[in-house]
Amino acid sequence: MPIDIQIRHAAMGVIYHCYDAVTIKDYFEAGNTFLATPDEIKKWRYAIIDLTSVESMDINFNEVASVVQQNNRIAANAPKGVLVAVASPNDLGYGLARMWEALVERVGWETATFRSRPEAELWILQRVKDKFGINLADSASAS
Repeated sequence: MPIDIQIRHAAMGVIYHCYDAVTIKDYFEAGNTFLATPDEIKKWRYAIIDLTSVESMDINFNEVASVVQQNNRIAANAPKGVLVAVASPNDLGYGLARMWEALVERVGWETATFRSRPEAELWILQRVKDKFGINLADSASAS
């Protein structure tokens, strides 16, 4: 699967590092991994979807909408207001992420899309501090 999942900050954070060619099936598999461990989702405060190493994406609008349905199931186990940042320097990934943002609005996550991973990381650091009172810079980065 061209998505490596990294758990950070004692399971408060999740990084989806996507690479090579990514399909809708890959996103569903990653989501199902989390749905299988609902107690871990309860610890979430943020997620970063890193598309900076993606070479191609075979995903259409209807498939993006179906991912939102899975996101609803994940959000039902997560704390309110989880932060989700997407990083994509290429236009296709950026455009799909913006479309996803519009569709996922009703899930209750706070989302933002950026052109680089450092921009996404900076936003997460600041928003986690502002919203949850947690300084991730002072926390252990891995669990």
